[in-house]
Amino acid sequence: MPRTKYLALTVSLLFSPLLFGQEGGFITEEDLLAELPVVTSASRMAQPLSKVPASITIIDQQMIKASGALNWVDIFRLVPGFESYAINGNRYGISYHGYGREFPNHLEIMVDGRSIYDPLFASIEWGSLGIDLDDIDHIEIVRGSNAPAYGSNAFLGAVNIITRKPVQDHGWHMSATSGEQHTRNSNIRYSGNAGKLDYRASFNYEHNEGFPSVTGGDSPGSMEDGKEKLALNLRGMYTPNINDTFDFQAGYSHANMGWGDADHPDEYAQVNFKNQFQSVKWTRDLGSSDGVQIHFYHNKLEGENYVNLGKVSDLLSQELGATIAPADVPVFFKTYVDSNLNIQDQDFITGFRGIESERYDLELENHLQLTDNFRATWGTGIRYDSIKGESILGNNDRESLTSKRLFSHLEWQPTRHWTLNAGLIVEDNHIVDTIGSARAAINYHLNDYHTLRIGYAAGRRSPSLAEAKEFNADILDDQVLITAIRRSADNLHEEKLRSLELGYLAQFPQSGLTFDMRLFREEVRGGLEQYREPVDLDIPALDPSVKFAVRDNLLKSDMTGVELQLRYQPSDRTLINAHYGYRDVDSSFTDRLEPDVHFTDLNDRSPRHIAGLLLHQKFSYGLSSGVNFYHMSDANWRDGNAVNQFVRIDAVLGYDFNVGTTAGNLSLIARNLGKTYEEHAQNNVFESQYFLRLTLDFD
Repeated sequence: MPRTKYLALTVSLLFSPLLFGQEGGFITEEDLLAELPVVTSASRMAQPLSKVPASITIIDQQMIKASGALNWVDIFRLVPGFESYAINGNRYGISYHGYGREFPNHLEIMVDGRSIYDPLFASIEWGSLGIDLDDIDHIEIVRGSNAPAYGSNAFLGAVNIITRKPVQDHGWHMSATSGEQHTRNSNIRYSGNAGKLDYRASFNYEHNEGFPSVTGGDSPGSMEDGKEKLALNLRGMYTPNINDTFDFQAGYSHANMGWGDADHPDEYAQVNFKNQFQSVKWTRDLGSSDGVQIHFYHNKLEGENYVNLGKVSDLLSQELGATIAPADVPVFFKTYVDSNLNIQDQDFITGFRGIESERYDLELENHLQLTDNFRATWGTGIRYDSIKGESILGNNDRESLTSKRLFSHLEWQPTRHWTLNAGLIVEDNHIVDTIGSARAAINYHLNDYHTLRIGYAAGRRSPSLAEAKEFNADILDDQVLITAIRRSADNLHEEKLRSLELGYLAQFPQSGLTFDMRLFREEVRGGLEQYREPVDLDIPALDPSVKFAVRDNLLKSDMTGVELQLRYQPSDRTLINAHYGYRDVDSSFTDRLEPDVHFTDLNDRSPRHIAGLLLHQKFSYGLSSGVNFYHMSDANWRDGNAVNQFVRIDAVLGYDFNVGTTAGNLSLIARNLGKTYEEHAQNNVFESQYFLRLTLDFD
């Protein structure tokens, strides 16, 4: 079938449910009266989807279970426009309109409004995150720049993972998953009440052995990318009166996992992560839609990864093909590198050794209903970040950054057919001084269930501490450079974005149908990229030709595309969710300055097509089944390899049962029922996998 006919057929199939009801008739008045979902992550104020200034995807607990998702990568495969991939067996890359980076850096991730975007990696260490998928109530995903609402980290989008409130559950919840890769996962949660205090405690355990061993190629061997993680989370919500709510949260996780380059399985080493957080949020209802909220939280991440490559004498002997005795090491360096060196034989330690990041954040947010059709949200916040790590900074000193922000959002509804949104944030820190991000959107409501939207955003993103200060190199005995890895250019400035989008939203609550389309163009200027540069340090290098990858504001990128998503849930027994994303990239950056200037691009670094289809049905006698199709076209990932397109098929067969007061579910989950495929790197091989999952709920 010609591509144009195929596209026309696809669009027709997506649009046809919008014109007819569940039984084939036109939408009735009842369709307009059912409850519509309300979100807060786009503008910091509660809005129905028809009035938000951006495209939103909502993933609820029902969709998570229906998809058979076992980790974060599985969840974000359900979102149009998202790249969701395994960097190795337990390290995940999740980004929106990214290029397959090892540390995606343009997406704000929050848990109950607490940012978990780490200043050390300028990304999220998903593998050490101490949240179990069972604890999620729903996830709000803003597709498009949300920097005007949440600042620099939300440069291209934002995700708010909203966990279940203690009052939503009572008693015990237990789950256990076992299957391929020696997977052994469990979750135990207890929710209770003591007067005006509702509380929850949960304990999570995860264990698996990662991807299978590599049997061919240049670097065969075990991947050693398994994980073992323990996590404890506590939450209490205290409501002393009808107007005030205090939300206390704290958590701790400890994870051991394999860390390395999937192209070199023999170089994997274990990393030990400790992650903790504390959060206190006070909310006061001032009547009508007025309210005030104060939120303070603290995050801390610690990691250790010491890789002992052996004695310097042994490494030199192996490299040179001749025996270098321990006593010959000083002679070798004096003779062949620099006569002033005095290096004795010793262990050569690499890895990122000891690293640490810490964040304190305090924020005030105020909601005002100014008139019947005009309301506002404004607030201010201050954040203190600090990082430490010789492999990141080149020394053991601590770097810190204090950032201040002032934000506001206005919503005006001059008539029932129009909603106007405008948002602004101003941020200040010593890396970029003062920057501002703004957004304006106009929503035209054709009627109560059809909305057209046009929006424009100008986003600014400050580099994180590590991006601005990085100096990553292996230096032996503080005297000679062995390996140059990456450093940051002096005086980095902010990344800049201009984004224009056209949106269409159709909602038929009574029929359980929601359709969303987003046409977009995003222009990034001064994006962070890397060029190669010869080493210019005050110490000699073992290899004079070695070069640093230098991070600088080099990238110019234009991305144009369309995203479609459809959710159809005519009853609590049937769920259909479909999405499709297409993008075209035109980009360039300087990747070499010497001996001549050379330009390259990222045009093939992200897949042109991403699509998914989830079908789930509940039957009689507690039985249910579902199938989840996922397609990604070719991609030559930025920090990975060129991988071919693939179609992945996951399936779930479930059985709900009751024994006395205990409710349970037993599910068989199959992942990748199709052909074996590679993801992000050629050694990340996904084979067919099978898992058995049991959940129990009782008092």
